[in-house]
Amino acid sequence: MQSDYLGHSATKYLKVKSPIPYKWRKVGFGLGQLKYGMNFAYGGTGVFNTFVTSPNMSTQIDFLQQLVGESTFTGRDLLSSVALVSLAGNDYSVYQATNGSPQGWQPFITKVVNQLEVNLRRIHGLGVPKIVVTALEPLGCLPSTTVASSFQQCNSTQNQLVNFHNLLLQQSVAKLNSEVKDPSASTFILLDLYSSFMAALNNKVDQLGDSLVPSLSFSIFYV
Repeated sequence: MQSDYLGHSATKYLKVKSPIPYKWRKVGFGLGQLKYGMNFAYGGTGVFNTFVTSPNMSTQIDFLQQLVGESTFTGRDLLSSVALVSLAGNDYSVYQATNGSPQGWQPFITKVVNQLEVNLRRIHGLGVPKIVVTALEPLGCLPSTTVASSFQQCNSTQNQLVNFHNLLLQQSVAKLNSEVKDPSASTFILLDLYSSFMAALNNKVDQLGDSLVPSLSFSIFYV
C-alpha cells in the first residue's frame, strides 16, 4: 500500500509477478492475476488526506477489507501472504506546503506514525501474518532539496525530522511485535530505507567526489 513503484521493485527483486492494481481488478486480464495479490497503492497519498484526490491509506485498507468480505481473497489466501506498507512522506509535504509551524513538526510526526501503527494493526487483524513497513528515506537528500546547494549537500534539518519519524516507527513496530501471541515470530518487519540510501550516497561520494549529482554508473533513481 502507498508506493506502487516500491512494490514493483520489490516483486522484481523477489522474482515474482507484480500484483494487479486495485482499480484494474475487474478488467479481463486482471482476473487471472489475483493469485499474485493486489496493489492498493495510489501515488501522492498518505495516511491522511493530501493534495491528491486518491484514497488515503485507511481507505486503501477498506478496499482490502471489502475484498476479504466478498471472498475475493480468503483467509487461506491471506495466511500465505505478505503485506508491504510504504509511507513516502506525502503527509509531511502537505504540512510544509500549508505553512505548518516548526514547533508543530514533532507533534505532527507523532500523529502520522500513530495512525500508521493503527493501520498496521488493522492489516494484521484482517489475517495477514507478515507485514513489512518501510522507514522513510533521507528526504533531505532528495534532488528537490539538494538543488538548493547545487546538489552538494543534504538538508540536515529535514533528515533529523526523518530520523525522528523512523525512531517512532521503530518503537511502534517493536510494540506491535510484542502484542503478537508468538513472540518468536517477527510479524512486523521494518525495512530500513534510510540506512540503505545513506550507504549508497556515501559510497558514491567516495567514488565520485563530493557531488550528489547522479551518474550513469552509480545512481539512485527517484520516482
